[in-house]
Amino acid sequence: MNKAWKRIGLGLISIGLVLVLLVSGVVPQVTQAGPAEKERAVKIGLHSVLTGGLATTGVPVSKGQFDYIRYINEQGGIDGVKVEAVWEDSGVSSAKVVMAHKRFVEAGVVVETCLEATMVEAMRSRLIRDETPCMYIAGVFAPYLMTGATQWVVGAGVEGENYFINLAAWIKENWTEERPPRLGFIQIEPWKDVVRPAIPYIEKLGVEVVFTEYGPLYGVIDFTPVLIRTIAKSPDWVVVGHYAGNMVVLAKDIQRLELQQKGIKFIVDQASMEEATVRVIGKAAEGWYKMVLLPTASMTEWPGIKIVLQVAKKYRGMEPEEIPLYYILGWVPTLIALEGIRLAIEQVGFENLSGRAVRDALFNISDFDTGLLPPATITEDKPFYNEYEWYGRFEQGKLVPVTDWHKVRRVIGYSPQGELISIG
Repeated sequence: MNKAWKRIGLGLISIGLVLVLLVSGVVPQVTQAGPAEKERAVKIGLHSVLTGGLATTGVPVSKGQFDYIRYINEQGGIDGVKVEAVWEDSGVSSAKVVMAHKRFVEAGVVVETCLEATMVEAMRSRLIRDETPCMYIAGVFAPYLMTGATQWVVGAGVEGENYFINLAAWIKENWTEERPPRLGFIQIEPWKDVVRPAIPYIEKLGVEVVFTEYGPLYGVIDFTPVLIRTIAKSPDWVVVGHYAGNMVVLAKDIQRLELQQKGIKFIVDQASMEEATVRVIGKAAEGWYKMVLLPTASMTEWPGIKIVLQVAKKYRGMEPEEIPLYYILGWVPTLIALEGIRLAIEQVGFENLSGRAVRDALFNISDFDTGLLPPATITEDKPFYNEYEWYGRFEQGKLVPVTDWHKVRRVIGYSPQGELISIG
């Protein structure tokens, strides 16, 4: 593991990041470097989400990204090359992310990171045109992120359908009644195209999909009609994909209607129910399950977590129990992006470094040990860096594991043209 961290580089000085408060988050100010430093600096573009409806997720992610870059520069950068963070608060706005991408290209960034799928989709054609790879932070891979013959987006996890299929398999394996288990979905509208292809595979497992409900990303103030229809379908499990304010309203309405007491279990996807939302939800979060793709700060058996703890304490004064899961989420794609830059410099030299060179390096990463996940291999056929997950349950406000880490079986995949294919 120590080798993997050393691979990120030695020498040079800390990046000039000064962090100031903005709303509930922290916004970095990058100190201007002198001409000599600029000659040996590489730029990474961060589409931050510091304001808006997903800021509860975006702020800890950004803190993790800024802190990791600062840490790497204090260790000497990437083999003596300083990392310069160029960032914009895109706020999950398609218009803002497109404008931010334009500024990043003008600034000379060689790789970007982006939190949310619609943001990536909005600039997909521009990523191809401008030959800029993008690390998609929050989500799993989906057909609308495919870019044709050449892939430019690296996902955080496998195709989204597979998580639902694997969950259904786990439910079935642990089912003790004679009748088949019944499964429902309460999701945001963009997830419709991911849920629908998974349903036939779920039903082949002997799990009944009894209803699907889709709604907007923001602004829902009452889920009662949806939940009344949920009760009528008598599901055993409901998979929820709502976030921030919507998630608060949904959990509170479920508590008010006592749906858990009626025997219904609820599980959220990887991007929902982060610590800030759980604090607002309070007791209404008790007993909920969550799909998790990362180690928590308490999982110190992962060598990278020990470094996260040191850095969070040094830069933020955070104790282990105060470190959000999505702070760690900010580290992983940034770490892999910098590994892609390191490999590209190794292959073409600093003087010839470009977005295409970084893209080619990213899609040739093999068995890279981040210290925070099983070793990552990224290819055109597997355009993501994590194939593992675990399930947790909220107990007294804490996320407690109920399963071990397990590899997500890829049943559904997509061709480079975005066509659905069976692969497992």
